[in-house]
Amino acid sequence: MSYSTQVKYKTKDVRLTIENEKHLIIDDTKEIIDLELIYGVSVTDSELTLYSLWKQPVIETGSTRPAETRWERKTMSYQVTDENQEWINKLRKLTLPEHQATQVIAFVNPSSGRRGADTAWKNVVRPMLLQAGFIDSHLTVVMTESGGKTTQQAQQVAYELTQDTVLVVMGGDGTVHEVLNGLLSQPLPSRPTRVGVVPVGSGNAFAMGLGIDGVEHAVLRIIKGQTQNCGWMNVRLGQSSIQGSGWENEINYRPNDMKLFIVMSWGFHAQIVSKSRYLKYFMGNRRFSLVAMALLTFLQQYEGELVLKGAVKYNKEHHQFDEQSETIVVNDKFTYFVISKQPSLEKGFTITPFASPLDDQMDVILLRNANANQLTEASMQAFQGGKHVNLDKVDYFKAKEVLLRVNDKTEICLDGEIHDLPSNGIVHLKGSNEPAFAVFV
Repeated sequence: MSYSTQVKYKTKDVRLTIENEKHLIIDDTKEIIDLELIYGVSVTDSELTLYSLWKQPVIETGSTRPAETRWERKTMSYQVTDENQEWINKLRKLTLPEHQATQVIAFVNPSSGRRGADTAWKNVVRPMLLQAGFIDSHLTVVMTESGGKTTQQAQQVAYELTQDTVLVVMGGDGTVHEVLNGLLSQPLPSRPTRVGVVPVGSGNAFAMGLGIDGVEHAVLRIIKGQTQNCGWMNVRLGQSSIQGSGWENEINYRPNDMKLFIVMSWGFHAQIVSKSRYLKYFMGNRRFSLVAMALLTFLQQYEGELVLKGAVKYNKEHHQFDEQSETIVVNDKFTYFVISKQPSLEKGFTITPFASPLDDQMDVILLRNANANQLTEASMQAFQGGKHVNLDKVDYFKAKEVLLRVNDKTEICLDGEIHDLPSNGIVHLKGSNEPAFAVFV
């Protein structure tokens, strides 16, 4: 079914057609616009203004890493009369929910990534929200503070949340981690809090896991308003005095638990994160490949015992996970150890290709007693759409609960932050998707 109306562009008659409630066709240019990309419809003084996004074609670079997506905001204006109002109302109904009552609290990390979060708010996020019908007086900015204070800021905001509030997080994965831990430290709301993540950090795995491709795309998701409950990993650290089997049932936990939204790693991956911390402000993201090459030269193995509960293993022959879940125990030397809620930890690096941030499962990737060549091959295959999961040396699981006990003092990575673990230290993770917060999809 199609709906048409005649308007004027300058002095020229133009017919605008809504086709099958999916596309807007502009007859003079033959341009077809997906209604999902229209984020604003306004009428002022007999002028209709349409705001939309246009995705620029991606130019292949030949690199293993895909090129960055670039979005362009487009504004189209036409002269209209009262006769066009019914058609305009139809277009609004198909493209935009009501935003008059929506309160927005934006956590803006001024130090994130290339320090462009504040500029992105002023030049992109705020203008798009206003063009979509949000009220300026309903937009509040919280500039985040370093030293763990972001979590405290989020805790304070969580006390005052209403059902009509949207939290916008502008930063990288570290900012997401702190804000969400602050939010989830409070009693669960009667309805999940809506959280929009705008990727402006050096690491944006959480946004990538949701299919968000740039700042404008993130704001478009917020404007469109479609949400789905999000999962996470609850992690506790501790120790056990039990030396043999059964240690997982006798754990002395540290006082505070934590929520993870991206990754827990140990071994090679954790050491890349640890050693590259000192090069962050000198080399940017290039530091990771440099550190990885050095670690490959002096490759180490990390001994421990792993218990996977409610686990299913990836079947390389059938290219799917086994149906029957079980408890799996692995006592070995581990080279590469990653547990993730996200399919990719960086753009193009699909380390856990079947992971989803929207369920309660955790994806586990292991390489045991691997040499440098085997680890390099697995890494290269991960850049080819996650093909490494079919390699003989790679084990891939999904699990509801994971316990790891390390033999020796070591470092682990929790959502990009390095934590020390003593000998016989334990990491205990459980997947969760309690209806505490929802993300825009």
